[in-house]
Amino acid sequence: MEPGAVLITGCLLLLLFLLLFRASWGQGPGRLPPGPAPLPVLGNLTQNVLPLYRSYRRLCQKYGPIFTVWLGPRPAVVLCGYEVVRDALVEHSEEFSGRAPIPLLKQLNQGYGLVNVNGERWRQLRRFTLTTLRNLGMGKRPLEQRVQEEAQHLAQAVADKQGHAFDPVPDLTRAVANVICSVVMGTRFSSDNEEFQELQRLIMSYMCYFRSHPAQLYNTFPGIMHFLPGQHQRIFREYKRLKDFIQAQVASHRRSLDPSAPRDLIDCFLLQQAKERGKEQTEFEDENLIALVNSLFIAGMETTSNTVQFALLVLGKFPDVQARVHGELDREVGRARPPALEDRLRLPYTNAVLHELQRYIDLVPMSLPHATTRPTPFRGYLIPQGTTVIPLLASVHFDPASWETPEDFNPGHFLDENGAFRKRDTAMPFSAGKRMCPREGLAKVEIFLFITTLLQSFTLELLMDPGAIDLALLRRAFRGQGLSYRLRAVPRPA
Repeated sequence: MEPGAVLITGCLLLLLFLLLFRASWGQGPGRLPPGPAPLPVLGNLTQNVLPLYRSYRRLCQKYGPIFTVWLGPRPAVVLCGYEVVRDALVEHSEEFSGRAPIPLLKQLNQGYGLVNVNGERWRQLRRFTLTTLRNLGMGKRPLEQRVQEEAQHLAQAVADKQGHAFDPVPDLTRAVANVICSVVMGTRFSSDNEEFQELQRLIMSYMCYFRSHPAQLYNTFPGIMHFLPGQHQRIFREYKRLKDFIQAQVASHRRSLDPSAPRDLIDCFLLQQAKERGKEQTEFEDENLIALVNSLFIAGMETTSNTVQFALLVLGKFPDVQARVHGELDREVGRARPPALEDRLRLPYTNAVLHELQRYIDLVPMSLPHATTRPTPFRGYLIPQGTTVIPLLASVHFDPASWETPEDFNPGHFLDENGAFRKRDTAMPFSAGKRMCPREGLAKVEIFLFITTLLQSFTLELLMDPGAIDLALLRRAFRGQGLSYRLRAVPRPA
């Protein structure tokens, strides 16, 4: 082909591409919400739009609380502020209950499991997970008891430091991982178990990658990235080792299963699998079990341990808040027994502190992407079926229309004028609606019992000047690559 013809063809293709972008990107009813003009192929990736939890205020000022950004060649509708997010996830829960494809998860799980699936598979596995976690909480060895035991192991590990400075991450990660191991596979591992240490390392490695820019690049251009060298190739190999570990646990459970006394989630799944044997279509297959267990490990271990880690930092920065929690624990619980869930009603200030910590930390500012399940009229726009939707939880947790002092750590957000605890629907650390995190109940139990058990016995002191700590800067760093600090846990006098 002549150079002139090549140039003309290229220009025509570029023009067609721009016209397609404009057709989808138009403003007004029946089309996607407005947003920054995208570039061909790259969309808005090079236009200072990501991460959205940093840029959303600027974009909201220009386009309103609902706008469209292009992640490469695909549009994503971003929802900002409590009113808009609640309207979508709660009032229009069915329309926004889809899961947008996450290519990295699709490659790892091959379409199995709970997190990155839709339709009947998602409905059955979600129902099973919620029911099983609830039933395990009422069994012979209820969920609360399992977490209390692990909280005591954690307190002992901290006491062994004898007031010396230490990094809390290893002990917290081990405690949370053991809770999940107990619930999912009925096993508690010792701290020196090499297999357990490797399991933790693999999960933390995966999560560090999942939050990284290379992972975003893979999810944007999977067809190209999959065949190139990079960190994703290492993650694929490591994920295979995680699956092998879980497969071995499933095989062991199958050999020792007692149908009259299910011990954990794997047992419950195997029993349901036996009930559905012979059905033409069943979602209770080993592939779904392995992917489900993987997601419970990965999502649960890192987010809960990170929440408690940041909570200890905040409590060290505000010794007056910590002292008030100490006083409430001493009055209502004492030292003769460990804290229990029933104590929450008698600990309004402590409960308010823990809820404010989860709001302020805003650990998952963007949630996992949703997708529309049908063409959806929403606030003057018509969002096509299958469109990626990002409910920006950061915009909910720092919405000045919902919080008195959104940029400050303020337990008073969750206290009424009489000092009683008040629940706030404007807090959504576990998201809302049909895609709400199924581990919410377990995570809340862990956060409450781990922190109250530690504060019952210790005063937390930071090695740096508390006044020099900028929590907003640390929160941004925390979301990116995690956080590393040291503290002292000084035993409280009797």
